[in-house]
Amino acid sequence: MPLIRKTGTAVPKELGLFFPMLTPEDTTIDVFVYASALQSLDSDPVGPVGLLKRHRTLLEAIASEKYDRTGAGGDGILQITIDDLLAGQAGNEVIGRHGDT
Repeated sequence: MPLIRKTGTAVPKELGLFFPMLTPEDTTIDVFVYASALQSLDSDPVGPVGLLKRHRTLLEAIASEKYDRTGAGGDGILQITIDDLLAGQAGNEVIGRHGDT
């Protein structure tokens, strides 16, 4: 898993959230996820920041796996899509992990 949690808070934007992760070379990658994608993962009305906090470990694993496959975009942003979340959630259930709750 090449990406590592970076200390820092999520940055809410109008349609989603950014959170930072580090490569093994200490390069910061901004991970972006739409609020609607987070809500497809969990319908609890705690809001996008609450959902990110609740599922951060899962989101970091999904981001890292995607980074392994595709790398970040030319702008240094890695976007997690609904498809990424569904695939990551299915894989998580198979191995028996269920997020940070």
